[in-house]
Amino acid sequence: MKRVCLGAMATLAIAAMVACAGSSVDNPVSPTPQAAIGSTVTALVVTNQLISDMTMQLTATARMSDGSTRDVTPLATWQSSNTSIATISASGVLTIVANGQVEVRADYLGASGSLRLVLARPPDPRVHFALSGSVREVNPTPKILGGVRIAISSGPDAGMAVTSDAGGRFRFASISATRVSLEATRDGFQLWRMTNLMIDGDKQIEIVMYPTPPTNSSGETATGRCKDGTWTWSSSIPNACSDNGGLVYGVCPGPLCGAPIAPPR
Repeated sequence: MKRVCLGAMATLAIAAMVACAGSSVDNPVSPTPQAAIGSTVTALVVTNQLISDMTMQLTATARMSDGSTRDVTPLATWQSSNTSIATISASGVLTIVANGQVEVRADYLGASGSLRLVLARPPDPRVHFALSGSVREVNPTPKILGGVRIAISSGPDAGMAVTSDAGGRFRFASISATRVSLEATRDGFQLWRMTNLMIDGDKQIEIVMYPTPPTNSSGETATGRCKDGTWTWSSSIPNACSDNGGLVYGVCPGPLCGAPIAPPR
């Protein structure tokens, strides 16, 4: 008798061969889930996720008429509204070329999705700029401060330091173009810090330092500074500096830290 081997067609339009005479297939692979027959794309949603300072992955998600969703990132056609600001690969990887706004767009089976992005290209650390400024004491005695040591505490130039002159001025002649953190110190004053300062050009900053709060005969630290330059040890805002023009600032940490300033009397 002649044996016949028949082929069968899967319901999702995937051709499958029907084995004859008990043959088998090694390591079968599950088919990728498909939308129901006749399902169409009703919307295309574009999202983004940072990969590095210079790149991000764009994702295109298709919403189908049967209620399902599908990642169609590698199947979509990608466009950038301005390739001088950002370029996009076929796999949806965006590369920042310059600072500015750009609209990215994905097209898939007649549906479109877009996303507007404000992009900033990080500075090149091989480029250097100057950082200068001045140092003074906080109100109510805003006198200039010389002899303050200003040091870079993070970034490629960590450890570099300068000292303010008699006029309170200081200058770093050449700092790498990147984000840096600074610290300023001087005897009799609290540590001053600034973090994540972007060096993307020559910059000038003002450093305002707080004097170290004194202690009284009982060893208690002052809680605030009064407008006439004296200190208070009060723990109550209404009583703080009531005879000294009002409170300028509360000492942190302390009971007056962050308290609203009392009006002058």
